[in-house]
Amino acid sequence: MDTTPVPAAEAPAAVNHLGRLTGALFNPRPAFAEIARRPSWIAPLALLMILGTGVGAMLNARMNWADYIRQEAEKNTRFAQLPEAEKERVAESQSKYAAYFSYAIGVVNTPLLFLIFALLYWGAFNLFCGAELRYGTSFAITAHAFLPLAIQSVLALIILPLKTAGDVDPQNLVASNVAAFLSEDAPKWLAALGSSLDLFWLWCLTLVAVGFSAANPKKIKPGTAFGTVFGLWAVWVLGKVAWAAL
Repeated sequence: MDTTPVPAAEAPAAVNHLGRLTGALFNPRPAFAEIARRPSWIAPLALLMILGTGVGAMLNARMNWADYIRQEAEKNTRFAQLPEAEKERVAESQSKYAAYFSYAIGVVNTPLLFLIFALLYWGAFNLFCGAELRYGTSFAITAHAFLPLAIQSVLALIILPLKTAGDVDPQNLVASNVAAFLSEDAPKWLAALGSSLDLFWLWCLTLVAVGFSAANPKKIKPGTAFGTVFGLWAVWVLGKVAWAAL
C-alpha cells in the first residue's frame, strides 16, 4: 500500500502593492481574494490622499470662492433678502474657510470615508451573512474598492488647467454623474438623485461587492454581496432625495 504523503499545496505568492492597485481595478476577484488573505491599506489610502490634495490645490488656484459662495447662497430666499453689504460680508467670511476645506477633502475626508464605510460593510456582512470578517480586512477591501476615485482625481487634474479662472463647478469637476447635465432650475430632488448616479461611485460599489464576496465566498455569495451593498446605497439615496424634496 502506497503511503507516500501528498505534498501540501503551496500558498499563493504575495502580490506587491502595485499589483494590488491595478488588480483591484481591472481584475478584481483574484486581487480581492489576495487582499483578504493579507490585508493592507496604506497604498490606496496614500494614493487617494495625495491625489485629493493635488486636486484641492489646483481647485483653489482656479476658484473664486467668494463669487461661488455668493452665487450658491442666492438660491436661498432668506439670503437673497439680506442687504447687499451683509451678503458681501457673509461671502467673504465663508470664502476664507473654503480654501482650507478643499485641502481637507484629500487629507481628512479620505481616511474618514474609509473608516465609516469599512465599519458599515463590516457590520452588515457579519450581521446578515455571518461572515466573521475582521475590521482590518473590511478596511483593506474598502480602501482598494474606492480606487476608481483615484482615476476621477487624475481626470480632474487634467481638466482643471483647461478651465478659466472662476469657470469651475467644484461639485462636478468631472462630468461623471447625471446631475452635471441637468439645468440649473432642475428640482432639488432630481439634482440629488442625479448626483448619486455617478459612474465612478457605482464602480466603487461594484468593487465593494466583488471584494467582500471574494473575501469569504462560502458565506457571502455574489448575489448577496451586490444586494447588500446596493441595498444600503439605495436607502441612502432615497433619504437624500426625500430630504432635498422637503
